[in-house]
Amino acid sequence: MKKLGVVVPIYNAEPFLEQCIESILNQTYSNIEIMLVNDGSCDNSEYICEKYAKCDKRVHVRNQENMGPIMARYNGAVNLDCDYLAFVDADDWIEPYTYEKMSSFMDNNEDMIMFQIIRYYDENHQKFSPVTFKAGRYNRDEIERLILPDMVWNLEKSIFGIDPSLCNKIIKRDILVDNLNKVKNLKIHYGDDSATTYPLFMEINSLVISDQYLYYHRHRKSGELATYLKDSGYFEKLFVLYSYLKQVLPENEKVQKQLDYFYSYSVEMHLRIYGEKKSYKGYLFPFDIIPARSRIILYGAGAIGQLFHQQIQRIEYCIITAWVDKNYTCYQSMGVNSIDCLKNNMEYDYIVIAVEREDLVRQIITDLIFRGISEKKIVWSIR
Repeated sequence: MKKLGVVVPIYNAEPFLEQCIESILNQTYSNIEIMLVNDGSCDNSEYICEKYAKCDKRVHVRNQENMGPIMARYNGAVNLDCDYLAFVDADDWIEPYTYEKMSSFMDNNEDMIMFQIIRYYDENHQKFSPVTFKAGRYNRDEIERLILPDMVWNLEKSIFGIDPSLCNKIIKRDILVDNLNKVKNLKIHYGDDSATTYPLFMEINSLVISDQYLYYHRHRKSGELATYLKDSGYFEKLFVLYSYLKQVLPENEKVQKQLDYFYSYSVEMHLRIYGEKKSYKGYLFPFDIIPARSRIILYGAGAIGQLFHQQIQRIEYCIITAWVDKNYTCYQSMGVNSIDCLKNNMEYDYIVIAVEREDLVRQIITDLIFRGISEKKIVWSIR
């Protein structure tokens, strides 16, 4: 049985830290060691870490001044003697059988193992977030032919090809520590995972992608911005990341194009601090609210409705039970119906309103409620 080291970088994570640690301690995989890296927390995170270390000999604690997530990961990784390394962010958690499910791949000596992420918003809203590549094993030749051309950015779907998160991956310690050492002094905040993950694909000789959903990533509350987006040095640090990736990834047109799209997307991400609601490629369907495979009625067939329809169909995210519009006669050729079709006892989970103007949306919601539709089923989120 391979020994697995799990690193948890921690900064002011008191509200969620115990759930995170216990999800690792309760793993059915027994040969495990945990490094809790308290990165200068100002809350009770240090106390919580020490409490668990006293109760379980598998738990180790490293307290350091605030040095950022890259150094926290590096200092945790180099201080674990193990065959493989994994990470769990302090506000996230994993299924109890996560590492046991992946143990056969570790036994087979695979370089990197990747599983799927569940985006957790609250107990009623969780999104299954599949990778864009098929599950299976990839050798070095297949990584170069099938993964690298869409690794950083999938141009067709306008999303990351490989999710840059280190938390849904198990990686051989020697390969990972070497890469963490190369990036530990990069002056970046946003994209710290990207700086490590994508260069790793230049070195691994085998990759296993599992189709099992095992990692719960806790999302911020609606409207809450990440601290890195509010960083006054955001653009300078983004350019450092872009320049580093450009230096270490292959010098060819396909990779360069991916990096340029990634850079453009990252620039627009920062504009959210000014209240910009448009997404990278126009308006974005509320994937964060509507669970995958839900049955929806799409209300609105204008520009936003058509864009939502394309986004849903492109990745087969959910089932469109009906597409309706008040002025449906203008869009009948696209299969749009009258809102009166809602009378036919249609089965659905949500009605998604694809309209921008708030005054019109209020009218629509009032009308839907008058028709006997529960307000809990009505979703309007234009970003």
